[in-house]
Amino acid sequence: MVVATDDARIADAVRGFGGTVITTRSDHATGTDRVAEVAKQLRHDIIVNLQGDEPVFDPQLIVAMVAVFAKHADVDIVTACHALHKEADFENPNIVKVVFDMRGRALYFSRAPVPFGAMETRGAFRHVGVYAYRRAALLKMAKLPRTALEVSERLEQLRALENGMTIAVVETEHETVGVDVPSDVKKVEKLLQHSLD
Repeated sequence: MVVATDDARIADAVRGFGGTVITTRSDHATGTDRVAEVAKQLRHDIIVNLQGDEPVFDPQLIVAMVAVFAKHADVDIVTACHALHKEADFENPNIVKVVFDMRGRALYFSRAPVPFGAMETRGAFRHVGVYAYRRAALLKMAKLPRTALEVSERLEQLRALENGMTIAVVETEHETVGVDVPSDVKKVEKLLQHSLD
């Protein structure tokens, strides 16, 4: 495992517990672009991007995500989701929603409550911000210019969708808490404390 960062404090913390750090440029627009810089130095076919704002999730989810590539040659990227049960979460712009087709391929990601009426019909899904990429797809995505939808929604995965790349979505029953705003830190700390008890 490699931690990619441009922050000396993070690098020092990782080295402090014996981890491996690759220092990246500080001008990346997104985390995906930062990971792509590191991927150029690696020779692995699959790159998994675990972001710091998703500190709590089921590790088996990564296994399930990576397994998709062996079964589906057309998939460029794999990500994850879980069902939303609260209307307040559905309406919250800090919680990213994902809409996918019957084969589990992403149709759209949004901060808006999409699809309309989902809480009463099909159901709504929160995007879990972890990604697995085919290395070639990641490097291709990083070379593409940022797109209008990506900038509008502040979601880099839309760059891939707008350019015709295929994103598979793996559903998990384990709900996660992302750190999207400062108040989310307390929620994560509570979850972590509960798991230690």
